[in-house]
Amino acid sequence: MYGRCNGNALPTARDYARRYPFRRPPDVNFIRRLVDRLRNTGSVWPSANLHDTGRLQSGLMVVQADAILYRVEETPEVSTRALARETTSSQSTVYRLFRPEKLYPFRYTTVQGLKPDDYQKRVAFCVWLLQQHITDNGFIGLILWTDEGTASGMEDNATHYALNSNANGKVQACYSD
Repeated sequence: MYGRCNGNALPTARDYARRYPFRRPPDVNFIRRLVDRLRNTGSVWPSANLHDTGRLQSGLMVVQADAILYRVEETPEVSTRALARETTSSQSTVYRLFRPEKLYPFRYTTVQGLKPDDYQKRVAFCVWLLQQHITDNGFIGLILWTDEGTASGMEDNATHYALNSNANGKVQACYSD
């Protein structure tokens, strides 16, 4: 039909509407896109991962998608917000790129590692605690223990705190680095 109309999309749409009056006629732009796809790929069917524009289904150009995936491979702790900003796209577009690659965003969390001198500090704290227990038999039962997991902003200098409430009602704080 397109060939009979001398390669013109508008007469093709009109001819289709005249021949098939009970069907919805195709839009002129649809016919143009179909012809472009046929010329570029040799098929009227869309390819699996690319639209006619050369963009992935995530909305990114192939070069942008490769750059994002390379950046994630090099620095896995990079945020999706930073990736979106660098490629001038949205975070949801970055998420859509990650999904088929089986990549999932996560929050990079630093944790405290043990240092060589930590062992001596912990032993000293345990010795002190045992001495306090020997001096006052109920000492350990009066301690309110907390852990650094609930303390914020102390990732590098985590300290073990203990509060002791003695018989006089005074609260005594002790800690171990």
